Amino acid sequence: MDFHTSEHIPGVAAQFDPKAFAKTVKDAHISSVTVFARCHHGWLYYQSAQFPELVHPNLQNRNLLVEQVKALHEAGVRAPVYITVQWDYHTATTKPEWLIRKLDGSHEGGPFTEPGFYQSLCVNTGYFDFLKAHTREVCELLGKDLDGIFFDIVGIRPCWCASCRAGMKQQGINAASEEEVRAFAKTVLTRFKRNMTELVREYSKNCTIFYNAGHIGPCTRDSAGAYTHFELESLPSGSWGYQHFPVTARYARKLGLDSMGMTGKFHTEWGDFHSLKNKAALEFECFRMLSYGFACSIGDQLEPRGVLNPATYRLIGSVYGPIEEREPWARPSAPVVEAALLTSEPSTAESRMPEDVMGGAQILEELAIQFDILDETMDLEPYKLVLIPENFRPSGGFREKLERFAAKGGAVIACGKALLSSGNTLPSCFGAEYLGDNELFPDFLIAEGELAKDLEEGNEYVIYKQGVRIKADNEKTILWARSPYFARKGGMFCSHRYTPSAGGTPYPGAVKNGKVLYFSHPLFTQYRHNAPRWCKTLISNAIDLLLPKRLVRHNGPSTLAVSLLEQSEKQRYTAHFLSYIPVRKSASIDIIEERTVLRDITVELNLPKAVRKAILVPEGKELPLKAGSVTIPVIDGYAILELLY
Repeated sequence: MDFHTSEHIPGVAAQFDPKAFAKTVKDAHISSVTVFARCHHGWLYYQSAQFPELVHPNLQNRNLLVEQVKALHEAGVRAPVYITVQWDYHTATTKPEWLIRKLDGSHEGGPFTEPGFYQSLCVNTGYFDFLKAHTREVCELLGKDLDGIFFDIVGIRPCWCASCRAGMKQQGINAASEEEVRAFAKTVLTRFKRNMTELVREYSKNCTIFYNAGHIGPCTRDSAGAYTHFELESLPSGSWGYQHFPVTARYARKLGLDSMGMTGKFHTEWGDFHSLKNKAALEFECFRMLSYGFACSIGDQLEPRGVLNPATYRLIGSVYGPIEEREPWARPSAPVVEAALLTSEPSTAESRMPEDVMGGAQILEELAIQFDILDETMDLEPYKLVLIPENFRPSGGFREKLERFAAKGGAVIACGKALLSSGNTLPSCFGAEYLGDNELFPDFLIAEGELAKDLEEGNEYVIYKQGVRIKADNEKTILWARSPYFARKGGMFCSHRYTPSAGGTPYPGAVKNGKVLYFSHPLFTQYRHNAPRWCKTLISNAIDLLLPKRLVRHNGPSTLAVSLLEQSEKQRYTAHFLSYIPVRKSASIDIIEERTVLRDITVELNLPKAVRKAILVPEGKELPLKAGSVTIPVIDGYAILELLY
């Protein structure tokens, strides 16, 4: 629950009623509320003995934080505490020596003459000592009532402040290299997390600890030991969008900690006062979290007077009620997967979601493939199929790991420049030789042979993105391509967009070498860019060649999301089906206004353990199970199948 409240607003928390606050929360089926110690404006919301000058100047209830925690505990609700880290407007304006500095010496964030508290602070300065003292005070203030701490805005930010420059000089780091400076910033942040966790553990051995940067990815792996769990901030607006959550969730669950999703009740994003998200949208966002086996978190902001908006909590309760009812079929659980999509997301940044990974994840979701997202350090052996997007360029050692996986019979699908070495060679298991970038593009794949199912036989399909030229044996080439008459350049052009096919001699477009299938085009990036259905069809056909028995297939639309979980202690799988369709009704965000009702959806299952009974839950309605197939009469937004074995 945000409480970023300006000093220019009078009567802060003047109308706060602990009992009414706790009752509103409890009635909305909420089991935990993160309450505020310090906000982005830099103000404290408790009676501080150590920093009295930082208590919000207009805070009428000087004991707000403690009263919130006690009231929530009396209602049986947890109350972890929020502490801002890199954004603190008051500190940024009074301690400029603590600001993160860019290479040119300017500070990060906008000018102080414009509204906003985004001038970031560096935890490698004296600011760290302040944060330690502040955190100690909060821990001592709450004592045994400390449920956890949520440290917010803890991101990898390259910094050239005096302290960081001195540290880099001592370590021999080239301060002119942003890459090296970013790596240094990551070590600083990892050290900060570990030190703060050690500090909190002096006061509580069991409270939860989380560091929020708006994203969980490879950037989090090295510091995961400082966390007790993950909270995956992912709103449909802002820098996230509806395609962000599946990518971060499928990676985060590989790091070994329990996770929750985090959305907001806002129509747009944080700080959107007096707005309510459409109920169907909030359902989708929370049900999707649950379908991954995750807990759910909804962001709100307490209004300055300290009274919760009843409409907000009626909305949250209308979603959390069904969540509470369905939670036993999702938590705890383990995902049931057949494939892995490799990510080229860097380990030194929280906000660089690769286009090829986003496109690949979208295709696999639409095909109901059950998959995880892995980085180069993770094990391939548990998977039947590994998909390698075109921008995946790991460090040394991964190619050998992939060659071993393929030699043991593991299936692989790769695209474009995936795993292209610095010496311009492709892995030997690809069965193809790299000849260079294809300068004649867009070019055209010919729909013939094993990959042509559901395409127009013999038709040429354009691939807009630049692919590569490869050399391969004819018997291994399973898809051919043709060039345009010429590339569109300077005075050489034809029509509005690009030059059509010249109908000339075909060259290899896809190669199958045993159970390794390699496309010469960046199909995943292409799908992310403008979603040609033929790209998805080609990937689907490739999967069928290598993995004919998928875990799940269905006859529903591509918008139907399917997630398989296993609860082994209860001897069951659970299959989660989500039918909500985001629509771009506005220029900036996708909107969901209603559930999409589907009828008579037949699901074909090929699960590791034989299923003996299928039950629609929580309704308790048993459905006929015939040869591994079951038909769900109605999916009204969300349906769960309990599959007993």
